[in-house]
Amino acid sequence: MAEPNGYPKEAATWSEEELAHYEKYRDFDSTYLTYSGPGGSSGDIGNPIDEERKKALINAFTEPFDSMKIKEQFYDMAGYCNDCKKFYCATHWNTSAHGYGKCPDGHGKTLDPHWSPDAE
Repeated sequence: MAEPNGYPKEAATWSEEELAHYEKYRDFDSTYLTYSGPGGSSGDIGNPIDEERKKALINAFTEPFDSMKIKEQFYDMAGYCNDCKKFYCATHWNTSAHGYGKCPDGHGKTLDPHWSPDAE
């Protein structure tokens, strides 16, 4: 999350062009969520969020984790495997071209909101 008037941690490694792009499109009065997970990402700028969403995100990602709260925030559950009770990155989800993924222990689920069991 990038707080109002803030930059994400990654900004320290950005080129001048990337910084200019961020500054052009970022509303510095808002809090922004940047996300990258197995089902996609929000890019470097992210999406503006209000205080209610910020609190819901903090609640969803505070232990003990509740898969329903996580799913309310991210359709791909931010890489959370409910069976393992662990988070995995996109690489470790072993995602198919159809958006279905399997964690390292073989538990499967859709990571794409447009995926259909008929496509697998």
